Amino acid sequence: MYTTFYNLNRKPFQISSDPVFMWLGEKHKEALATLKYGILDNKGFLLLTGDVGTGKTTLINTLLQSLSDDIISTTVPDPGLEKMDFFNYIAAGFGIKKEFSTKGHFLACFRKFLIQASEDKKKVLLIIDEAQLLTQEMLEEIRLLSNIEKTDAKLINIFFIGQNEFNEILNRDQNRAVRQRLTLNYNIDPLTPDETGKYIRHRLNIAGATDPIFHDEAIQEIFLYSGGFPRRINVICDHCLLSGYVKEKKTIDSAIVKECARELRIPTSVRNRDINGFTGDGPDVHLPSRIKNPSSVEHSENKNRKRTVMVFMRVLICLFIGFFILFFSFPDHFKEYINNTIQGFKHQLLQVSIQNDIQSEDKNLKAQAPVETIEKEIMPVEKIYPITEEVAKLEITQSDILIKGENNIKDEKKESPPLPTEKVIVRFKYDNNDFTEEGLKDLIDFANILATLPDTKIIITGYTDVEGYENYNQKLSEFRANIVRSFFLGRGIRPDQIEVIGSGSKKPIESNDTAWGRMMNRRVEIEVKKK
Repeated sequence: MYTTFYNLNRKPFQISSDPVFMWLGEKHKEALATLKYGILDNKGFLLLTGDVGTGKTTLINTLLQSLSDDIISTTVPDPGLEKMDFFNYIAAGFGIKKEFSTKGHFLACFRKFLIQASEDKKKVLLIIDEAQLLTQEMLEEIRLLSNIEKTDAKLINIFFIGQNEFNEILNRDQNRAVRQRLTLNYNIDPLTPDETGKYIRHRLNIAGATDPIFHDEAIQEIFLYSGGFPRRINVICDHCLLSGYVKEKKTIDSAIVKECARELRIPTSVRNRDINGFTGDGPDVHLPSRIKNPSSVEHSENKNRKRTVMVFMRVLICLFIGFFILFFSFPDHFKEYINNTIQGFKHQLLQVSIQNDIQSEDKNLKAQAPVETIEKEIMPVEKIYPITEEVAKLEITQSDILIKGENNIKDEKKESPPLPTEKVIVRFKYDNNDFTEEGLKDLIDFANILATLPDTKIIITGYTDVEGYENYNQKLSEFRANIVRSFFLGRGIRPDQIEVIGSGSKKPIESNDTAWGRMMNRRVEIEVKKK
């Protein structure tokens, strides 16, 4: 209707996902390159998420057009199918000309299809669109499809495309197996104000526009009302062109945009913000498509408060009942536990009190004595001597503590055992940064010896197993090595005594093909640096 009036050869702002109009901003180019790499490198599970209208489907259509002929792909646009309907749909999409009535029959034929594709040097890609609609059962069935693989290669790449709430589904505990298999995850954000302008002009140029049609102020208003979502931009722009045609205006200004937004009942999505020079009026909020009644919002908040209070009271009641049962079931053990807890708390308070007194005494000594005397008498105590439980029990004086500290330091220097000649190995739990009990004991023993040898330097090297990306493993190994370093620093070791290295999954000491081997390879090695 308005194409001739604006000298256009087609409508530039159609809602359909036409790859001809695909505009690739920086985030879209990065997403396209990342996902294409994941497919070509057989990464297995891939995930693309984004809010409604961010252009996910258009991006996928562009991705599929850019793939070579050696990639066999099919897309499931609606995953809300029954199990056998789902299997038959993807079989037809991959060209398997059979009708299946049982899961076993389908899996047998599908396995043959995947193996044949692998032998023909072809990759198989299954795209699940609107993944947030998947039921728990279907998500598990899709995960099991990825188990069809060779020992040296994956036979199928599964590509999830969904709205942001699909991330919440994956974060559920029952979906941890799917979550751990995701090798690439990319989220598309809305367009920025600058990108919104480029997006509008790009689509107009593709449609044949030779003159500017939208004022800069109009583009500013379009961003404020659309929030940078391409689908909403298309709706607003299309309506603006229609209104401009009715008003016989060759150029769209901000007044037309505001009028169209009112007619479409689109609230301002970005207000009172100054991004790349775009500013709006009103409170700094992101309004939903439907404005809620303030009284209903207040009522909802009151209900949430009441619910929180009820949950808290129930937890307190459960704790009280639990203590009550423990007291009458195991009175001796319960009393012993309470007494130990109180004694431990008193001991901590006494230690803090003594430490504060020592610090206060140190300040007085520094104010009264020369520098040489302070360094000679106070520094050895500050450096390593801890307040022991025996000291706390005897409640000895501060001067006794200082004298005993000096004597103990001399004794420790005389009686300190030699440093280990072999590497000390500390192990970690899987995908965790917790020491094993044996590893913690070895660390404490090593730190106690090293504290008496201030001229000795050590090298801390972190390692991981081969699970996951090498880049992730490298960072994880460095992180674990630094955890050990922090432990030593907390035990009084000087920073210049420690060198930290992260080696990722390099230099395994056992085979990574077994759980035992991988556990042995997750380690930190500590060795004395040779002079």
